[in-house]
Amino acid sequence: MNEKKKRLFDSGMKLFASKGYHRTSIQEITNEAGVSKGSFYVYFQSKEEFMLTAYQHFYSQMKERIERVRQVDLSPKESLAKQINVWMQYIYDHKDFIMMHLRENISIAGSVDELTQKIKVDSYHWMRENIEAIYGPEEMKPNLVDTVIQLEGLLQSYLKWKLHDEVDIEIEKLGPFLVRRLDDLVKGMRERQEEALVVINQLPHTYEKRRGQTDETRSLPETILELKEKLQGLALPDEKINQLYEVIDLLEAEVGKENCQPVLIQGLLAHFNPIAEVEQECQEIARLLDVKLLP
Repeated sequence: MNEKKKRLFDSGMKLFASKGYHRTSIQEITNEAGVSKGSFYVYFQSKEEFMLTAYQHFYSQMKERIERVRQVDLSPKESLAKQINVWMQYIYDHKDFIMMHLRENISIAGSVDELTQKIKVDSYHWMRENIEAIYGPEEMKPNLVDTVIQLEGLLQSYLKWKLHDEVDIEIEKLGPFLVRRLDDLVKGMRERQEEALVVINQLPHTYEKRRGQTDETRSLPETILELKEKLQGLALPDEKINQLYEVIDLLEAEVGKENCQPVLIQGLLAHFNPIAEVEQECQEIARLLDVKLLP
């Protein structure tokens, strides 16, 4: 993300948190960021689009921090404990922005609902993958979904007490504590040979769509977000990653225009041609925009 767009995001999130979404104007955001109002419209068509992109940016940054932990050589239990701490710390650092979202009735068509659903599915797979890494996929089969549900309950409950009720919970101790509770849950269900309350085939079909699967109903913003997330995990030089993020910024600006230029879309997507890991996302973007990818 380029510096100007980052300043707009940081300023917007700060103002939304302090004044509220509805009482913050575009002019105030650009004044706070130290850029012209015209610069805002280079990247966003409206305050609503800015807010949606801010949500996406917030979530993408949180996932990036968690993914960094997953790349570190730790035991599965140590890794999950650290991931939980990073998750809680990031949300707590942005608590004013989160509380603003909970307080205000912000309507942005169906886009926020789509992002919310994506977060729910990603969260399910994040917990599932960590649980399977710790206890084994085959061993967890009988009670996998019940374990995910209980871990989610622990995470959300402690988040609520920390964020909403401002209970002084030491974040550094939270991850290891919750992993020990997870041990207790799994051990208890195994010893009692508990019959599962919820099994995988009871879940909505969307929860079983792994990252990278093609979904014909996937929206353009969701596909672009998926492209950004894929870039975070690529073994490329930082300079190259930053360059590709600049390309995505330009792509988002172009598709946000009333009459976007197909030839520009093709040229921007061509930057990703040598990268096989994001080929599927580029094909999906091209399909959604009805353009052909350049060879």
